[in-house]
Amino acid sequence: MANPTIELSKQQVINALLQLTPKELKNTLNALFKQKLFIPSTLREITKEASSIVKREGIGPDVVEEAIKWARVQK
Repeated sequence: MANPTIELSKQQVINALLQLTPKELKNTLNALFKQKLFIPSTLREITKEASSIVKREGIGPDVVEEAIKWARVQK
């Protein structure tokens, strides 16, 4: 017997995730990573998106450098 599938909108998924504690949310995301159901963006994708935002918003090199420093100290 096949498992039933429930279709949810993005907003419904967000509302459900908002009800989780931070620890439960972390465990849920870890489970997705382990099952390879959620694949994080590649460095190339992140770099491409960041570059387009910097160009579009006209962000200066000093702000970019500060953002990189901040991102590197995050876990």
